[in-house]
Parts: sequence; structure tokens; C-alpha cells
Amino acid sequence: MRNPTEVEQQLLRTQQEIMDCPHLAVDQSVTGDLSETFEQPPALFSYLPDLQGVVLDKDLCRNSPRISEIGNRWRTDESSGVPELHGEFRITDLFTAVLQHPPELSWSGSSEEERELFAQWRVIDDTPVAATGQLAAIRIQPHVQPLEIWYYDMDLNRAEGWDRQYVRLNLTYTEYVQQLALTKGVFGWQYLFTDEVSLEGPDFDDVRNQLTTMLNVFPGLFPAWDYTPLARRLEERL
Repeated sequence: MRNPTEVEQQLLRTQQEIMDCPHLAVDQSVTGDLSETFEQPPALFSYLPDLQGVVLDKDLCRNSPRISEIGNRWRTDESSGVPELHGEFRITDLFTAVLQHPPELSWSGSSEEERELFAQWRVIDDTPVAATGQLAAIRIQPHVQPLEIWYYDMDLNRAEGWDRQYVRLNLTYTEYVQQLALTKGVFGWQYLFTDEVSLEGPDFDDVRNQLTTMLNVFPGLFPAWDYTPLARRLEERL
């Protein structure tokens, strides 16, 4: 078996840390196999109509995790004395994700613009065990580099002054995976990386509490990671 890339090492490391942490209870965990790395997309991609003009550059190919699946649904153990936290992530091989159908998010009230947007999405991370209605997607859009990353939260349109369930993230695909490894998939961590919505106000109490608790607890649970940049980012978002 080949040696894992740096991004894969980060995911495998965070997976093992979750499993080994005595303060966390794991409801489900899966770690798949590493597959071949590519300097460019497989030849098949050049024949697919949906991928014509889509830029999957060498750095993206080289730095995306080539692992069949890695996922974890976890929560803090009630008996540990650690404040309540929940999280989940599921990452699959990027090329496999790109070949999947778009998520079925459109409904009768969706605008044509939304239908076109959702049709370009391919899911890169979601929460299948907790079934919280959250996912992250890469936007398969021709002649755009880097490809956009979007976050969908089925409850977001309940926030005052916001009528959509999605926001664009200020992250590349590789950056998304790196931040996921750092946050362990704490629910709502993606809101740290968008300027489209504010975390102030009662509608974001749960998200704000989760992120604040994460940044108070994780430096002690996972001292090998640096949470200072995330703490600064949360302060800027409040």
C-alpha cells in the first residue's frame, strides 16, 4: 500500500484521535482503503459532458484524499464532565464524489437559479448517521479555478432575515478537508468560513455555543493541534 499524502494523514490522524479520546463516545466510525494517486483526472473525465471545461488541476488532484471513505459520528461522553459537543463527517474520494449525481435539494418553490446551482453540486461531506440535513458540496462549474465550496443547512432559512438554506464558503477543497480534520466535524464549524451570515443573534445560539465549547475544550483534548486561528476567526464572526 502507498504512503498516505499529507491531507490523508491529517484525516487518518483526526479519525484515530477521536477513537482514542476517552471523553468522546463514537456512534459509528469507518475507515476505507487508500487508492492510487493521480497528477490529473482519470481519462474517463474527458468524455463526460457534465465535466467539459471543469478544471481539476494538478494540485487539487495531488492534494485531494484518495481514500474510499472515512467517516465518524461522535459526541462527548456524558460521564466525562466535558461540556456537550456533537460532530460528524464523511469524506469520500474526490473523483468518486464528482462522478455522483447532484443532491436532490430542489423543490417546487426553488428558483431556476437555485435549480441550476444544485445541479452543479457534488457532495464531498455530509452527516448520514445524525441525519441533520447538512452537507458540503463542490461546485462543478466550467472554467472556474479554484472550484467553489458550498454549505447546505436545512434549518438556515429559519434564521431571521435569511431565506436560503445554503452559503458559499471561503475555502478551497483542500482547505475544507484540512479544517475538517482540525474541527473533527463539530456541527456548524463551516459557519466560521463564510461572511454571508452573522453568528450573532438567537437564531445561531446552538451553532455559537458548539463553536465556543469546541474552542474551549479541544486545545486540552487535542493539544497537538493549534486552535488559535479558529478562535480568532470566531471572535471576528461575532
